[in-house]
Amino acid sequence: MPGGSRAESHPRHGHEGAIAEPEGAGVKRFFYGLLVILLAIGAGAYGALWLTAAPVRNHPFVTALPQDRPVVIAHRGGADLWPENTLTAFRGAVALGADVLEMDVHQSAEGIPVVIHDWTVDRTTNGSGPVPSFALEELQELDAAFHFSPLDDPGTYPMRGREVVIPTLREVFDAFPETPMIVEVKENDLGLADRVVALVQEFNRSDRTMLASFHQPVLDRFRSSDARLATHLSEREATPFLIASWLFSGHLFSPAGEALLVPTRRGILPVTTGRLLRAAEGRNLFVAAWTINDAEEMKRLLARGVRGLITDRPDLAVSAAMDAR
Repeated sequence: MPGGSRAESHPRHGHEGAIAEPEGAGVKRFFYGLLVILLAIGAGAYGALWLTAAPVRNHPFVTALPQDRPVVIAHRGGADLWPENTLTAFRGAVALGADVLEMDVHQSAEGIPVVIHDWTVDRTTNGSGPVPSFALEELQELDAAFHFSPLDDPGTYPMRGREVVIPTLREVFDAFPETPMIVEVKENDLGLADRVVALVQEFNRSDRTMLASFHQPVLDRFRSSDARLATHLSEREATPFLIASWLFSGHLFSPAGEALLVPTRRGILPVTTGRLLRAAEGRNLFVAAWTINDAEEMKRLLARGVRGLITDRPDLAVSAAMDAR
């Protein structure tokens, strides 16, 4: 316009002189904030575990075991030396000096706890069929030494026909009233678990019996039935502890049972490592390795700090335990 002035037009985009935020900065701030929150939560959880985690109690089953030498646990009574899971085997193991008898329990057709490892009677007797399909009288008519062949005379069966039978758990408790025992319930059956607990209580041997099972519901039933009972850690319970030991965090673990009964390896992974054994000691856990039948392996494990040997060869284990005093 002649003789006039015209204001220059400029677009307005926020405050003059503002510097544009780099692309993605807001996202980065979000994730940094999230990381700080997660770290704070993790630190709080760690602190809570550190404050509340506790070692397992001193149970008389463990404290009554030899403290000046390793513990010998006769697996099925010493399955390489005698017909397994029989009174013959248990007597032989005790005579050799084994500290603990380990055994397996199924049930007869009537629900009576009987001592045998397999679901069927085929491998160890002259019979055939599932254990629970037999009445107790029928089970005890079978020859529990029928397939046993001694190490020094393989292919022979010298104990056939000698009235070696499948015992009831009651008969085993009655025959060895003072001997510590690890009793493993093989079936995932809470009724059987209850009957085993009732027998332990009847014989007043909660201080001399550790109850075991690969089935978590059965272990949980033992613990809820009678707090006086000793149990071991299940695979589900032991695996986190093993991992925690690798991460030097075993002190954050509160064990649900008194013992770790473990193989030396799980697939390609070593289990009975020095780190695990130190973590277990810090949590007051008794550690026994299974099934150890080689004398040199026994020596290596005992030198590493394993407390107990679960073995089919209690003769070798007793010798190794005495040497390790």
